[in-house]
Amino acid sequence: MNRLVIDLGMLPEKGQQLEDELPPEIFELPEGEVKSLGPLSFNLHAQRFGDELLVQGALSAPFEFQCVRTLQRFKQTITLPETTISFEIGILGEIDATDSLREEVLLNFPAYPKCDEGDKPVPCEIDPQYLAVDKPVEDDVEVPPASQGDSRWAALDELDNPDGPS
Repeated sequence: MNRLVIDLGMLPEKGQQLEDELPPEIFELPEGEVKSLGPLSFNLHAQRFGDELLVQGALSAPFEFQCVRTLQRFKQTITLPETTISFEIGILGEIDATDSLREEVLLNFPAYPKCDEGDKPVPCEIDPQYLAVDKPVEDDVEVPPASQGDSRWAALDELDNPDGPS
């Protein structure tokens, strides 16, 4: 199955259970930090309600992410056990739900993927060589004294305190 197309003419009134897989190519991910590792699996119930098609069920797809801390690659399966998508039917005889399923999964990608949140969590620690642990606590920079009575700020100072300087 390359696309999930629901034929409204063949859809029973009480709905239909749809269970299958869509190829990983539907995600159309650019080369980089995320790679699809397998198909989008779905187990959905599709039912028509007037001018609306309601699709509810579970979605799951495995991906390879790059950890934001360690830059290691790791596998994480995006699993959505309770997904609900609504489609306006209008005069259409078929509904292609593929792009909507794709978007549901992509919207649930982790914002900051970390390898300790993968399918097989591993310690997510930054290599100490990249930490500034040997940086001195104090620096040698002298702080210049604040200038008193700078006329450029006098007008603004009066706005804060309309009664004048205290």
